[in-house]
Amino acid sequence: MKKALAVMEKIFAAAVMAGIGLMLVIIFLQVISRYFFGHTASYSEELSRYLFVWVVFLSLPVVSRQGGHMAVGLLTERFTGKKLKNLKVIGGVCSIAFLAILFYQGIRMYFLASWQTSPAMEIPMSYVYISIPLGCGAMLLVALDELADVLRGRDGA
Repeated sequence: MKKALAVMEKIFAAAVMAGIGLMLVIIFLQVISRYFFGHTASYSEELSRYLFVWVVFLSLPVVSRQGGHMAVGLLTERFTGKKLKNLKVIGGVCSIAFLAILFYQGIRMYFLASWQTSPAMEIPMSYVYISIPLGCGAMLLVALDELADVLRGRDGA
């Protein structure tokens, strides 16, 4: 499982970096075009917005595996031993429940939006919404792996 998550992290990290780079170029060209020519491409703002959605959801598991998500340090610093392990288990279970709901609702949104098209680019909106279950599903796998580590005592708690 750890190797599969590591491969997934590398793929998602590369996609996130490409998305951020593409957003930067698109927004830069949009500003230059608006400032110098008084006109912007109709798709540029919409594409950068959709890329941002993809970057946010694909970065969830990457940031989590690198330990970058926010934690309630006030609680974790005050507990040690079994109390800390119990706190991490409760937090892990809550995260898994939340991610499962997001994953399920993301799939529902994907199917509900499959008939819609975006206004400027005229692409199916399901292309945008598939990022939700993809990112949340990957994050769910990461959270399950982290919970398994806590339960096995491999997390340092």
